[in-house]
Amino acid sequence: MVQRIFKKKTTSKINHKNTLETIEESVLDSGKDVDVIREEVIDAGKDVDEIKEDVDEIKEDVDEIKEDVDEIIKKQDSILKKFKSRLKPDKFAFDDVAQQIVGAIIVSSPLAVTEEVWRLAGALDITRLILMVGITITFDILLIYYTKYQRVEKEKVLKFFPVRLISLLVISYIAATIILVLFGVIFGQVNSVFWAIKLILFVGLFANIGAGAADILK
Repeated sequence: MVQRIFKKKTTSKINHKNTLETIEESVLDSGKDVDVIREEVIDAGKDVDEIKEDVDEIKEDVDEIKEDVDEIIKKQDSILKKFKSRLKPDKFAFDDVAQQIVGAIIVSSPLAVTEEVWRLAGALDITRLILMVGITITFDILLIYYTKYQRVEKEKVLKFFPVRLISLLVISYIAATIILVLFGVIFGQVNSVFWAIKLILFVGLFANIGAGAADILK
């Protein structure tokens, strides 16, 4: 009986010892797990710092890209403004009138002092004079609206006649008249009014060509 009791106590002590050892091992294992978790947390913190640095670098890159885009947009706006200014229709102004005057005088002056021109103009009949005026007007229209050299804003007199066309015709014939009178051709060599008109129309055709050619030069 005593042996049984002693045996039971011994067995109980052994079981208790085993339980304590098991608990101790569990605690040690838990401590190891805590250390592992701590290391993982530290590593995660390092990863977070690296990610933060990467985000900051990406932000700097984005700012640089934004600056580059802004510069590109400014350059595009500048190019578009220049392109629009080139495409903008050419508005008739005083410099155009000056160019027409110069061109008309340059071309008509040599013709005004040539006797062959006087005689040829005097021999023209009404039909040829009408055709000559028609050619002059047609030349101006083709020059103004159908050449590649300039775009013309549609300014008109009395809502029908283009201002540039009227200017070319008026300047051409006035320039021809002034030069013929100044050189003593009209009221000198040519005394007939009808002959003078024919001579003005004849010389005016070439004056018109000179005025138109000078007008398209920019």
